[in-house]
Amino acid sequence: MLDSKYSGECMRVIWDEEALGYIYLSEEVKRKVEEWVKSLSKKELEKLKEYEETGDAIICPTVDFDSEGGLVVKAVKHNGEFMLIAGVHGCGFGEEYYVGILIE
Repeated sequence: MLDSKYSGECMRVIWDEEALGYIYLSEEVKRKVEEWVKSLSKKELEKLKEYEETGDAIICPTVDFDSEGGLVVKAVKHNGEFMLIAGVHGCGFGEEYYVGILIE
C-alpha cells in the first residue's frame, strides 16, 4: 500500500500517454508529481471548483517553475473528475494539457 499522510486515503495518477505526446514531462518530474499526489487527500480535492469555469487548482510545489523551463503541474476538477494539468507558461503565453487522472 502507498504511504499517505491521510489515514485510509491515497491518491495516485493514471498518466494519459497520448497527452504526454504533446508536452514533455521527464521521468524525474513524473516521479515528483506522483509523490506529491500521494500527499493529497480526496477531501482536499473535493473542495476544488470546476477548473474550466473558475481556474481553481492546486499547484504542485515540487516541480520548480524556473529549472523546468516554465512547467507548471496542477490538480484540478474537470467535468466532476480529478485531473492533472501540465502546462508551459512564459512571456504571457501558456499552453496546458490534461495529462492524467487522479484516483484513490
